[in-house]
Formats: sequence, structure tokens, C-alpha cells
Amino acid sequence: MTIEDDGVGMDPEQLRAVLAGHGEGDHVGLRNVDARLRQVYGDDNGLVIETAPGEGTLITMRVPKSQPRHDA
Repeated sequence: MTIEDDGVGMDPEQLRAVLAGHGEGDHVGLRNVDARLRQVYGDDNGLVIETAPGEGTLITMRVPKSQPRHDA
């Protein structure tokens, strides 16, 4: 699933700090969602965020199509 906007974007270094839990501001939602997805589905999954100042933001949520021992 992807979500994209054409807003103000964000500095990629600031985004990395936010996702690592070192950033300031109101971005804990992104960190929490990414952490939960990685906790449940593994480190190969979670949020992939592409952004740059003045370029908007593209967020892709990666989750496995299926998991062992879980029927779809």
C-alpha cells in the first residue's frame, strides 16, 4: 500500500532520526507504526518513506502476503 502527497516534504536525515526515536516533534505515529509492523512481520517489512524538502512524501507499507501457520 502506498500513500503519496505533494506537500512540503521533509529532510531525509530528520526522517531517519524520527524513525530511530531521536527526532523531535509530533512524528511519533510514523515511528510507532513502523516499529509495530517490524515487530509483527520482521525487519524486512514496515514503512519505506521517500521524501525531500519541497518534493512531498511517498510512504510504502510493506507486509508479507502470507505468514507461515496463517491461512489467508
